[in-house]
Amino acid sequence: MADVVQFPGALPEREVNDDGDRGGHAEAFRDLEGDVCDLERMGAIAQDLIMECAAREDSLRQLELAIFAVWQLAKMTREFKESYFKRYHGELVGVS
Repeated sequence: MADVVQFPGALPEREVNDDGDRGGHAEAFRDLEGDVCDLERMGAIAQDLIMECAAREDSLRQLELAIFAVWQLAKMTREFKESYFKRYHGELVGVS
């Protein structure tokens, strides 16, 4: 009888990962909350600095900061991707 009705919350078999862990994908996303927030904030900072530099001719310091922010954002994005896949494959557990 259990096979007749699929109860809410039960995952279809196609969502089971290679290790047989049904919650790995969702847990990987939950663990990345801090990284997501950091990436979003760095993107906002980079955007603000670039806009400020474009509006002024005498903004060498702001341009230097904008270049750093964009470089840092690229680095954080690369690390974010690596971290996600490590968590997804069970090589890294927990919140960073």
